[in-house]
Amino acid sequence: MKPVSAPNTEALPSSTPARADAGDLPGTRQHLLMSRPPPVVNVAILDDHPVIAVGVGAYLESRPGFRVLHQETSSRGLLEKLSHSPCDVALVDFYLPLEPWDGVSYLRRLRRYHPNMAIITFSAGNRQETQYAAFRAGANGYLAKQWGMGLLPEMIRGVLGGKHTFLSVHDGRIQAREPTAPHETLTASEVEILRHISQGLSVTQIAARLVRSKKTISTHKRCAMRKLQLSDDLSLALYLREKFSND
Repeated sequence: MKPVSAPNTEALPSSTPARADAGDLPGTRQHLLMSRPPPVVNVAILDDHPVIAVGVGAYLESRPGFRVLHQETSSRGLLEKLSHSPCDVALVDFYLPLEPWDGVSYLRRLRRYHPNMAIITFSAGNRQETQYAAFRAGANGYLAKQWGMGLLPEMIRGVLGGKHTFLSVHDGRIQAREPTAPHETLTASEVEILRHISQGLSVTQIAARLVRSKKTISTHKRCAMRKLQLSDDLSLALYLREKFSND
């Protein structure tokens, strides 16, 4: 058998100097720079349920790189706090029924006063119409409460990266996708009925105006609500207020 020659150890540098000079290698320096912790993100939270506001704040504080400056249950209170201590991102519950401002009107107000702050909305309500309304109002992302808080740090980093117009969750993953108008799925008759409802007309009044039966008007209304994933008249009223304020 032909003998195998030993490797030429004279051509290899000593291992000790290699470790000593590792910090001077370009690749190692780049690795060290990339491994440094990211800058701390200052966060504001608004939810009319104190338990949720505190819970979200505690979770983010337990994650590296996040500092919660404001935990508010009042929309007016958050605006006042932000005027003195601005934040990088605000997490805002879309529906605040007991507050003077909520939904589209409040998001627009936040965007006007803090144009450089990222805004993420979250809600336990219907996702399709809320996402679209939040997107139109200037939000950078939407996270339904049903997904929990596990995706929140990733979404915050994503919106602060500034590479995407709008982030939301699809199939359990954060994706960049601009929401489409939910009313695009409605028929012309359903849109007509909703427009009359938005003007404050009852089913009986709409039937008289359009010379149709109350049953027909009610059927169009139910079909429209099903397509929009609206469960009751309150959800429909909120949707109509935000949709027609944008048109």
